Amino acid sequence: MKTLFRMLLACAGLLLTAGSGRAQTINTDAVTRYWEITDGLRQNRPLTDQMWQAFLEVPGNKIYVRGIYSAADLVRYRRAIEVVYMPRYDSLRQAKLQAKSWFYMMVNDYKEREPEYRNYVASLTKNATALDRMYQYAYPQLPPAAHKRLANLNIYYEALGNDATSQQEGMFYSLRAVLDANEVKRGLMEGHEMYHQLQPERNFGTIAPEDEGLLEIMASMQHEGIADQIDKPLTMALPGDPRGIRDWAITPAPRFIHRMDSTLQARARGGAPASGRWYRQLSDGSNGHLPGFFMSSAIVRNGYSKQMIAQSDNPFAFVYLYQKAAKKDKSALPRFSDAAIRYLKTLDRQYARPRPVPATAAR
Repeated sequence: MKTLFRMLLACAGLLLTAGSGRAQTINTDAVTRYWEITDGLRQNRPLTDQMWQAFLEVPGNKIYVRGIYSAADLVRYRRAIEVVYMPRYDSLRQAKLQAKSWFYMMVNDYKEREPEYRNYVASLTKNATALDRMYQYAYPQLPPAAHKRLANLNIYYEALGNDATSQQEGMFYSLRAVLDANEVKRGLMEGHEMYHQLQPERNFGTIAPEDEGLLEIMASMQHEGIADQIDKPLTMALPGDPRGIRDWAITPAPRFIHRMDSTLQARARGGAPASGRWYRQLSDGSNGHLPGFFMSSAIVRNGYSKQMIAQSDNPFAFVYLYQKAAKKDKSALPRFSDAAIRYLKTLDRQYARPRPVPATAAR
């Protein structure tokens, strides 16, 4: 059986055609390498510094970890892998799991569910419909002009972490995140990230330094909020909300909106701008899922979904639509103040026509 899996995994890098002259690649090299390393650990063979660094340099891992884990996190993660897979550390493994240490619990999941993960990877290399599903789930949240196939799109799967990310280099999925999402509906996680590859982008031209943090968080709120409509409603509807989406993305949202409103009011009075770091901390590091999902849900619930999708390249419009939905909603949703909205409309007019990027900034 192990030989069969290795033969299937050797087909990683399968080309899936997407129209004449276009190709898209599913790459599972990072997963294959992970299983090779952990096969050795199961025999109490140590994970050397050279092996670990080579593992992190595998393309699917290198780009994935850079935006998710710090250097200190990776040290802890490596130690968790060693302890979980090496039999000589079994007592320590049990203690860490009993203490609910996150890295150890996550790595242990990869160990215990490995047959399930192997089957899924084998299915990716045999079944071209996986790519079709990604587009199928993304299209309903996109304007018609964005219903297209992408040329030369690289799709990577990793046996690390519990996340997914869409980057210029391609889409990166951890097996754990994908299979957890598949318990709701197969392909939901992949469809969410495909949305980010297809989403329209508004060209603001040169952004003044004092506006960068605000425009960054607004774009993130809109992009993640709309993409979240692909997977979060179905996931949150599971009995008992086992993924904790309500506690993570819904309950804290009013606080975010109130604090953002206060910041905008202060800015309108000539106060100091908030930094991108401040907004990211306020969003609990969620990159806009908080409060984006809360806001998009209000917009959809109150009948403005078509307008939201039609203007999905304009983060200002996203806030205005939320404000309209909050006024209409039967529950007492937090609203932005008139002063904050006036300030946003001033910025909206300022960036309505993209200004050229100076040559020095372009470099």
